[in-house]
Amino acid sequence: MNIVYKNFDELKPKELEDLFRLRQQVFVIEQQCFYEDIDGYDDRANHLLFYDGGKIAAYLRLFKAGVKYDNEASLGRIIVAREYRGGGLGSELIKKGIELCKGDEIRIEAQAALKNYYNRLGFKEEGEVYIVDDIDHLQMTLT
Repeated sequence: MNIVYKNFDELKPKELEDLFRLRQQVFVIEQQCFYEDIDGYDDRANHLLFYDGGKIAAYLRLFKAGVKYDNEASLGRIIVAREYRGGGLGSELIKKGIELCKGDEIRIEAQAALKNYYNRLGFKEEGEVYIVDDIDHLQMTLT
């Protein structure tokens, strides 16, 4: 895997297209969740892309502490392309994201169905399940 980690301004047009296409393919089309993926935060995030040759295999965006949450870093839009699921790439992606947070406490807004998956990576749930775009979510933190 080739790992790319850049802020928004450093991303090449092809990388931007790749990450937006993957997010659209999974979050909008596959999950049939019609929402505004481009939410005004991408330009304040750092972007972690895993490539297999020329094909994007996994992606997340990372916010340093103080950007989305006052005292916590945040990982979001965590995604693995369908053909790369089930082989541990998601865990590898998240572990790399955690490493890039450099010891900060991390908050995620996780799909509730993935609670146990994130628990295994060290995240603990906070509060109650709530609905975002017709999907159950919950706040989770890693200290």
